[in-house]
Amino acid sequence: MSTETTAFHHVIRLAHPADIPAIRAMQERSIWEIGGAFYKSNEIANLLALCGTMDDAVVGEGHYLVAEDRHGAILGSGGWSRSRPGYADATAADDAAPGVAIVRSVFVDPAATRCGIASAIMSRTERDALEHGVDTLQLTATLSGVALYEALGYRTEAAMELTFADQSRFKCVRMQKSLAKTQNRSAA
Repeated sequence: MSTETTAFHHVIRLAHPADIPAIRAMQERSIWEIGGAFYKSNEIANLLALCGTMDDAVVGEGHYLVAEDRHGAILGSGGWSRSRPGYADATAADDAAPGVAIVRSVFVDPAATRCGIASAIMSRTERDALEHGVDTLQLTATLSGVALYEALGYRTEAAMELTFADQSRFKCVRMQKSLAKTQNRSAA
């Protein structure tokens, strides 16, 4: 399931539990540097302290990907899950309905932005979800990710805030895409 992409010389492959420390470090760099243009430092610090960047269990589900360079450095991550994300407790979000899955923890290393890594991960994520009977993907986008998801055909469902136990808030956007419509267009 690995794919070589020549634009930035990276390989996309399934994530393994041993990758989690490197994935998490890349994700934290990403939210601080890329997210820093959209969020205050205390908002990012609260997100990381109270929620983190990903649930480790998503790696074990077998639908979480990483992009790595030829030296094995993690450049990006993302995937999908039918499991409710840990941050969902901080929103009014419901569990996913049958045929619906949730895009989880898409991040790109700040040094590798604008190289097509997030788009490549999302393309693989969508194909894999379709192959496993998912016809709709939902996600909760950080403000820094909304433009990417809009460009990939996701539509805004609602502006929302993650509200944590200490009453701090983190603005985000709930988005959705019908994969069945995408598949029908490419078959025509």
